[in-house]
Amino acid sequence: MSGEARRAGRDRDAEGRARRARPRDGLGRPLPYGVAGVARQPEGVVRATAETVREAQRLLDAGMPFHAHEVFEDAWKSGPEGERELW
Repeated sequence: MSGEARRAGRDRDAEGRARRARPRDGLGRPLPYGVAGVARQPEGVVRATAETVREAQRLLDAGMPFHAHEVFEDAWKSGPEGERELW
């Protein structure tokens, strides 16, 4: 099956971005469709630096490194250009 054929069956939004519909475990690993996974970290949350670090640490302590990564990714996306390398 070609790459294009595989992509055609994926769950995408109107702009073609993946909807992240596949369930994931606490480590962010994909699970089979139809299996109950761990709730996803909300995207696009803007936090102060200290709040970002606290939330990411809480998630790491809870055994959810993928979710912590998502918190740091929000900081990277929403923070000032000069802080991007930090996140």
